[in-house]
Amino acid sequence: MDVHDPQDIARAQNELLREALGRRPPPPADENDAGENHSLAPYARTEPRRRAIALEAARVTSSDVVYDLGSGDGAVLIDAAERYGCACVGLELDASLVKTSEEEAKRRGVDDLVAVRQCDLTRVRAETLARGIEDLPPPTVAYAWLTGGGLSRFSSKLREAWEVGDFRIVTCVDSLDACVDFERDGAFAEHIDRGWEVHRGKEAAFGVFVVPPKSVSLEKWAREERAC
Repeated sequence: MDVHDPQDIARAQNELLREALGRRPPPPADENDAGENHSLAPYARTEPRRRAIALEAARVTSSDVVYDLGSGDGAVLIDAAERYGCACVGLELDASLVKTSEEEAKRRGVDDLVAVRQCDLTRVRAETLARGIEDLPPPTVAYAWLTGGGLSRFSSKLREAWEVGDFRIVTCVDSLDACVDFERDGAFAEHIDRGWEVHRGKEAAFGVFVVPPKSVSLEKWAREERAC
C-alpha cells in the first residue's frame, strides 16, 4: 500500500484518536473541580506520516523555529529537529508529558535543539507567544494541532499573535474561521469570520492546512507551491 495513501493515513490517525480517548480520564463533575489550568485538547499523537506531511506543508527549513502549541510527548519537535536541524519549542500543559519530551529529545540526541515549557496556552499573552516564550526565540512556524473546539477558544489569541509576529500556522482544521465550540456555544452556534486565509494545497487531502505568515499573501504562497 502507498505510504502516502490519504485513506490509510486517516484510518491510522482515527485509531490513535480512539486509543487516546480510551485513556482519557472522565471530566470532573463540577467545572470548578478542574483546577486553574485549561486544556484545549486531549492528548493524542499525530500519525507519523501526517506529521511529516505537515512539516513539509509548512516548508520548514534549518533556519526556522517551530513551536508546537500543545506538544504532547514531543514527537513533532523531535521529528522537526532530526529532519531539518531547526530549533523547536514545545508548549505543553501536562508536566509528565514535558518530562517525557525532554527525556526522548535527549535520548535521540536533539536536546540542544528542543526546548519544552510547561504552559497553559489559555493564559499566555498573545504578544508573549509572538515574541518568544521566556528566553526562547520567537516562532516562525506554529504547529496548532488542536480540536475544533480548542481552536475556537484559542483562535482569537492565535490571530493576535499572528498579527504581531511573523510566523505561518500549520493545522489539521481546514478553516480557522469555522471553528465553533458547540458544547460551549450551543448546537446552533455560528462561526465568527476573523479573516483567516487558509491555504488548501496538495496536502489538504491528508488533512493538513497552512496559514501563510502575514507578510505573504495566499496567492503568493500558492504560486510558490506550484513552482516547487
